[in-house]
Parts: sequence; structure tokens; C-alpha cells
Amino acid sequence: MHEKQASSSKSVSLSRRALGNPVVRILLGSLLVWLPAPLVTKTAHALLPARYAHVWPMVLASVLIFLAYRFFVLRVERRPVTELSMRGASSELAFGVLIGFAMQVLLFGVLWSLGAYRIDGFGAPTVAMLSIVPFYLGVALLEEIVGRGIVFGISQKALGSVWGVAISSVFFGLVHAPNLGANPIGVLTCTAFGMMFAAAYMATRRLWLCIGIHFAWNYVQSQVFSSLVSGTSDGDGLILGHLTGPSWLSGGSFGAEGSVVALTLALLGFAVLIIRARSVQSSNAYVSVA
Repeated sequence: MHEKQASSSKSVSLSRRALGNPVVRILLGSLLVWLPAPLVTKTAHALLPARYAHVWPMVLASVLIFLAYRFFVLRVERRPVTELSMRGASSELAFGVLIGFAMQVLLFGVLWSLGAYRIDGFGAPTVAMLSIVPFYLGVALLEEIVGRGIVFGISQKALGSVWGVAISSVFFGLVHAPNLGANPIGVLTCTAFGMMFAAAYMATRRLWLCIGIHFAWNYVQSQVFSSLVSGTSDGDGLILGHLTGPSWLSGGSFGAEGSVVALTLALLGFAVLIIRARSVQSSNAYVSVA
């Protein structure tokens, strides 16, 4: 009896010790959260016509992603899931969408003025443009939960904010490196966006602003400007145009994210948000001291 209890307590102790390791928690959390997306979407693509595979399967995958992350935080991290609290979520999400939209308009405006983006015509709004919304929302939710909620959150707690930003942003860049047409500038741009999203998370301590920016950046790039998104495409948008010129300016086969203009915008976004994050942290420290 005592031997069984000792063995049981020893195994519990080992599991707790393993979960105390930040790397183990990052790997476990990422696996738990990432798995639902390919499982649901690949099953849907095998059973449904392509035009339907972006709608309810991605909604279902998003719900499972949310629940998996909630389980991980409550059971493994053993803390409240404050970063996904619903209070104020709609305003932060909407503000993030406005930021992402504005950044895309600025990006393609600059590329057009430099002759790197040519407008061929204009398309009409279609049902497909709405049906793709759950896909881009699901992608933003998944990548922000893993990139910021798990990788950045755990790294920051273990090593501090500087290392947290560095590790999570490099992770974000490397995740996009295998994409079709990826180039060095494109990977650096994704890394810079990882920095920007981490700063947005630090400024709000929630994921909604990050998710809003991420969603709008991808959606507007594809469904408004008809451009590749990190090397992938979802058809024509409202503005029928194409990128042209040297790849360092146009982005080449990776899309506009492979352009130095996009890289510059991401770094500027990071600078603005990290200043905001430091201001919020200073205010919180002052309030706590007072």
C-alpha cells in the first residue's frame, strides 16, 4: 500500500517537475492548440467541396482551439484565462481591425506610388469574400494563441519581456519560412510582425487587439488588393491588381509581405505599440505603488 502511494506520488512529482519546464509547457500547449485545426479542416476538405470547406469547419476548429487553450491555461498553467476575457473584447478587436486595414491601405498605396503595384480593374463583392472570413479569423486566433498566448506568455514569465519578444517573434518568422515563395525579407517581415503583436499583447494584456490586426492584415491583403498572403492566395479581391518590379520592393512570389515597405511598416508598428506598452506598464506600476 505504502509502495503504491510512494510510486504514485513520485510520478506526480515527476510530471509536475516536467510541466515546470517552460520548454515542455510551450511544446505541450502548442500541440494541444494546434492539432484541432488540421484535423477538422483536412477532414472537411476531404468530405466537402472546396467552396464550403472554409465556413463551418473553421468555425468548429476555432471553437476547439479556444477550448483547448482554455484547458491548457486552467489545468497546466493554473491561472485565469484573462487574455481571452470577453469584457471589452469587441472594442479591442474592432480597433485591431482598423489598424490592420489602415496598414494594408498604406502598404499598397506606397507600392502603387512606387510602381510596384499595378491596378488592372475592379471586382464586385461576392459571397466568397464573406465565406472566407471564418478562415482568416481562425488563422489569426490560432497563430495569436500559440505565438503570443503560449510562446510569448511562457517565455516572458520565465525570462522577461525582452527574451519573450525575441523568442516569440523569431518563432513567428520561422513558422512562415517554409511557405511558398518565402524570401529573406518576407521572413524578416513576419518576425517584425511577431514583435508588433507581442507589443500589442503587452499593451493590453489580452489577445483581441493582436487577433484584430492579424485578421485584417491577411483579409484585406487577399480580399481587397488580390495579393498573395505569405505565399498563398484565395482568389481575386475588390481591386484586381498585381505586384511588379524587383522582389525586394514588390515581395515577389511571397506577396507584399516580402517587400521592404511591409517590413518598415511592421517595425514602425512595433515601435508605436512598445512605447504604448511601456507607458501602460509605468502607469500600472505607479498605481500599485500609490
